[in-house]
Amino acid sequence: MLTLKHIYQLRTYYYMKKIGEGWQYGVYDLENGRVLKKFHSFIKSYWVILTTIFPFRDDPMVMIPDFSRSMKRKALVSFEILKRRQIPPAWIGNPKFLNELDFEQDKVRPLHDVFSTCDVDTAKRTIDKFVEFNKRLLEMGVIDKSFNITKNFGLDENNEIVLLDIGELFDDPTRIRKQLQDRAWAKKYVADCIGNEETRNYFVRQMDANFKNIFPIGKESS
Repeated sequence: MLTLKHIYQLRTYYYMKKIGEGWQYGVYDLENGRVLKKFHSFIKSYWVILTTIFPFRDDPMVMIPDFSRSMKRKALVSFEILKRRQIPPAWIGNPKFLNELDFEQDKVRPLHDVFSTCDVDTAKRTIDKFVEFNKRLLEMGVIDKSFNITKNFGLDENNEIVLLDIGELFDDPTRIRKQLQDRAWAKKYVADCIGNEETRNYFVRQMDANFKNIFPIGKESS
């Protein structure tokens, strides 16, 4: 049943300022130090993915429906991982779930904004924090699927790393091992989003040094 509270929330959401968008969510500023992450409808997701992968050099257009349908499944699996692994709320922006998929989260500075305005030394220190954060996350048996540093992570008001995108997490050891061995962080859609070449090379070197050989080839992860 649609209550007055629901109507007020819908009206509030309609007038909110959109500050970001990904394949799964639109991000809206609540102007109270928090953001709303609203899960896309199938049609909206289709459009966002279409505009992202056009002109289809890497992914054919025919894959868009499968990509779009997979977004909800990936998000729900990730939310179960958060519960199962008991990730500290501050690490993931203190999310407050409003329903099955939508949630509020602390507003932080995405690392692509940080890197676009800081000097190289500051960027390197931020990367060091990123590496340590992901080592702690891995110790809990979890990784962000691609270690997508510029898009999926940010800095809070205390300059601590926060995982912003909580919708594509892995906790299966086999899948984690594959991502590490494949050097997911070195993919173009991850590393090349760091504009400064010195910073980008430092990121890849640090990730290689800290993650590439955690699960040696030929041995099973635990």
